[in-house]
Amino acid sequence: MAYIPLIARVNSLPPLPESVLKIETLYISDDPCIDDIVKIIEADPVLTADILAKVNAPFYGFSKTIVDILQAVTLFGSTQIRSIVLSSSINRSFDIDLAPYNISTLEFSKISMMQSELAFQWYMSIDIEMARNLTPIAFLMETGKILIAKDILQDKKTEEFLRDTLKYSDISYVENIYTNMTTAQINAIIFEHLNLNEIFYETMKYLDVEKEIPKNIQTMKEMIIALRVVRAAVNVHDQFSEYSLSNAIKIIEENSLNVEAFTRVVKRIRRKYSE
Repeated sequence: MAYIPLIARVNSLPPLPESVLKIETLYISDDPCIDDIVKIIEADPVLTADILAKVNAPFYGFSKTIVDILQAVTLFGSTQIRSIVLSSSINRSFDIDLAPYNISTLEFSKISMMQSELAFQWYMSIDIEMARNLTPIAFLMETGKILIAKDILQDKKTEEFLRDTLKYSDISYVENIYTNMTTAQINAIIFEHLNLNEIFYETMKYLDVEKEIPKNIQTMKEMIIALRVVRAAVNVHDQFSEYSLSNAIKIIEENSLNVEAFTRVVKRIRRKYSE
């Protein structure tokens, strides 16, 4: 299956719910207060149920069940809740089966959370505003894999695709062979179709390493590089392995980013998810 059917699937996606658009408006205009976020979410019963289901996932390791949205926002913080809201709303449009990547839906959610936590904690010590912008994008960074997996399953090429993703270190290369698109390219189309802030789709357009970042979006260059680092460190094949971290640190050093802050955060997150 190729480019045109994937585009058709994206174009058939329904718009984001009004509650999600209201939350995005709060973030675009300013750093929103928790009460406003909670009020909007609680007015949407479906979104409320989705968020409570996600924040009570076993890999978070909470000893007690999170029973209301205020508790969820207080524990996770408004930036992470924004990520969960967007992910929940977008993924609701898909039947998710990630067998071609050999991961479960729960594992997929865990990887997304690891990526967003890494982006947030790493950049909170460098640039708070960039951390807030990076976090939801990092959380949604693997969304395109849902559509690619759907096409691979439909074409009955799961075994071949999985074999090739294990054979080649660059998953994007394999995705392109089978669908003429990569996860990042599909993300860019999804995010633009859903009228998300341009930061979401512009960073995805240039996430793949071989793409040169044009001069007109140089202000986003550091954000794109940071997302490449996060994707190298945590992905569907490796999560904080020695191999993935060496690839991530190589990107950091090549672009003169903060290695010390990165490695410090990695140790903390690795410890959290290994407990």
